[in-house]
Amino acid sequence: MDLASLPEIAPLAALDDLQKLLRSVEAQLEAARTANAAALVAHTAARRELQENLDLGPIRAADATTRARAGELARRIRVLDSRIRTCGNTVLGAIAALSPERAPETYGRRGQVRGPR
Repeated sequence: MDLASLPEIAPLAALDDLQKLLRSVEAQLEAARTANAAALVAHTAARRELQENLDLGPIRAADATTRARAGELARRIRVLDSRIRTCGNTVLGAIAALSPERAPETYGRRGQVRGPR
């Protein structure tokens, strides 16, 4: 029997999955901070897999305390995502300044292409 299928266990399993996702995002941030491309690729792939398997349905039906905890985890993930983007932009800016011919093409917030063409 799958314990996550029990009504009282399912929200806790979903919270545990959210906590795993948070740890994955923290690992992504550390890789971005240290400009470790291989680790960033690996942590991004692991995060993508966690996100694809994440089921938040049980949390919507959970008690207020569980929903509040899930909301706090989601907020922390959003904050860390912002920091990952900042680290990435800093690294890309440094590459563009030091070696413009090696700067990658990227898309800006409004969809414009940046970098060499």
